[in-house]
Amino acid sequence: MAESPLDPWRSLVGEWRGTTPGEQFGEKAPVEDVATYSMDLGERFLLTRGEARCEGRLLNRSLAVMFYDKAAGKFRRETFFSYGFVNHETETSRTDAEILFDVRVEPEPKEFEGMRWRSFLRRSGEDEISAGLEVAKGDGPFESYGEVRLVRQPPKPS
Repeated sequence: MAESPLDPWRSLVGEWRGTTPGEQFGEKAPVEDVATYSMDLGERFLLTRGEARCEGRLLNRSLAVMFYDKAAGKFRRETFFSYGFVNHETETSRTDAEILFDVRVEPEPKEFEGMRWRSFLRRSGEDEISAGLEVAKGDGPFESYGEVRLVRQPPKPS
């Protein structure tokens, strides 16, 4: 089988957990995150199921599908949130350790009008990754909206 740009990211398969410090993602208190990566849809798709909780309450659940668009020569990711919107993400740059995406939110919440969004997936080591969002107002510079560092969890016994 021919090598795929998705191959280096297959190593994410498994469960990852982390805690985001307060004052990020619009929350005052720390947010506990769980992300489970799988190839459940087949070898061309990396599926991510996510959940975020703050002070015991569910903030959101998400489902993301990342794939390589051969025609465009870029990664794409579609992320669905229990908030009721979808992030349409298109790769803007990529290294062996990071993929940066431009984000288009649909439907765009009123409070997001005039804002530009970027997301990233970054490998910090074999057992640590980070994912986050950056935001810019109008033509201004991007600033961090939040970043979660996740650590690989050991496989659960069968």
